Amino acid sequence: MSFIRLRPNDTTRPLVAVLCSVPLLGEAVGSALEFAEVRTFADRGGDISGLLRWLRPDALIVDSDAGALEAAAYAQENDLPLVHISIRERALRLFRHGEWELVGNGEGPTPEAVRNVIAGTLFAREAR
Repeated sequence: MSFIRLRPNDTTRPLVAVLCSVPLLGEAVGSALEFAEVRTFADRGGDISGLLRWLRPDALIVDSDAGALEAAAYAQENDLPLVHISIRERALRLFRHGEWELVGNGEGPTPEAVRNVIAGTLFAREAR
């Protein structure tokens, strides 16, 4: 019996899961994160934590309040960065260390701002 490895080794690109209710948002984020393997899933409610347990992403992006709440529990448990793109409030939030932090460049949740936050959380060196 053969075994297929979708993520063959540690040199592969980081996996970023995007859970979105706005499909166009998923496409924009995917094109901005050229350094990552991006997988987009429709946020129709349901078992988000179950999906994340099986997927085991390196970072998470959501665009709904309910998705952010459910994903936050998984992110905290697994020490993963979670970005919440709030279209309605034109805000970008990062969940880390158990708290939400408003981030971005002041221009709202642009693809570039999302890229910068995700890249920083995945690749930044620790402060000396």
